Amino acid sequence: MRSIGARLGVSLFVSLLLAGVLVGQGALWWLEREQRRISAGQLRDEAASVLAAMVPGPDGLVLEQEMLDPAYRRPLSGRYFVVLIDGQRWRSRSLWDARLPLPDNPGMDTELLPGPNDQSLLRYRTRFRRDGQDLTVVVAQDYAPQQASFRDTRTAALLAWVVVLAALALVQQWLIRRGLKPLNAARRQIEQLRGGQRAELDQEVARELRPLVTEINRLQRHMEQQLDRSRHALGDLGHALKTPLAVLRNRCDADLRERAPELHALLLAQLDQIEANVRRALGRARVAAGATAATRFEPGQDLEALADTLRRAHRKPLNLVVRGTGLPPLAVERGDMLELLGNLLDNACKWAAGEVRLALARDGGLLTVTVDDDGPGIPPSRREQVLQRGRRLDERVAGDGLGLAIVSDTVAAYGGQLTLTDSPLGGLRVRLALPLPD
Repeated sequence: MRSIGARLGVSLFVSLLLAGVLVGQGALWWLEREQRRISAGQLRDEAASVLAAMVPGPDGLVLEQEMLDPAYRRPLSGRYFVVLIDGQRWRSRSLWDARLPLPDNPGMDTELLPGPNDQSLLRYRTRFRRDGQDLTVVVAQDYAPQQASFRDTRTAALLAWVVVLAALALVQQWLIRRGLKPLNAARRQIEQLRGGQRAELDQEVARELRPLVTEINRLQRHMEQQLDRSRHALGDLGHALKTPLAVLRNRCDADLRERAPELHALLLAQLDQIEANVRRALGRARVAAGATAATRFEPGQDLEALADTLRRAHRKPLNLVVRGTGLPPLAVERGDMLELLGNLLDNACKWAAGEVRLALARDGGLLTVTVDDDGPGIPPSRREQVLQRGRRLDERVAGDGLGLAIVSDTVAAYGGQLTLTDSPLGGLRVRLALPLPD
């Protein structure tokens, strides 16, 4: 489907074209009509001058050639006359051997008569009475020069109109683009709304767009309310299931570990599956909520505060380096990012000998997070184990074995990737790649 701008452009262009054709044709018709009227006046004057050249002679009226315009004496000059008097026909010398048919009716003849040398003759017939005699005077003039002038005028007008039409089309496109700027601004605001950079659209818009913006804001608030209710319901369900699941796990460990090891293992496996399903559901609900303007992650503030907290929590000489604080606010859930980074840095600080590095970067539509430490690292064969809940490789360090598992669950809920590799510092490198909203 063509855009609104294209439709408006085509409509206005066609309107201008039709208007130009109508105005141009009307102007040319009026000019030709005026030229015919002027030529008729000239021919009436010519007829009067021919009549003035009729002077009394011994045998009646005589045509005095010297009193005529020299054009009437020049052969095929384009100026001709015929005088009828008492059955006699007098004609101008300019006709030479050509004939001038007479119009049937007095006045200006509406039709052009083909003349000698490809001339187009405009004829005028009138009657006079002089010295008791009736005279019929017919004068003619070559109209071909005027026709050629009209053709030249029409061509020049057409070229001028093409130039004007092209200029008007450019101005029209500029005006259309300017007129559609409010729509483009609204589109950008909707993109920001979807990306979590604003909570609602601005109400200060063009009068025609105000109802649309109002309805979009109402829809946004309604969706947020529905999503909040869904998140709260899922959260309540998750919390409600924690206690029963914990009770079942404790009774299973207490009553069945020794008496029925196979049943004990089966029940624990099913309980783990239920807990995993609950975690995934809560994670999807958290991600579905999106990052609103109020909850988006701001590296410049949040990273420094998190680093200060970790420096105070780990009471040992530790060089914690944070890079990426200059990034703009990111359209990700602030709580999730603090939980992710908090678990990663806490785990790195526990095992680091003296240095931990955190780096955040934006690569197109991805947010990359890299955490390096100079600790003992993790052998490649055992890296998958640390991503499982409750699995700890070294019991000498305090912890519950949930940090990297929580990170893995949250990253999976966002559709990201988590990789464990060797760090240039000698310890472990954890790298996250999280997709960002468009």
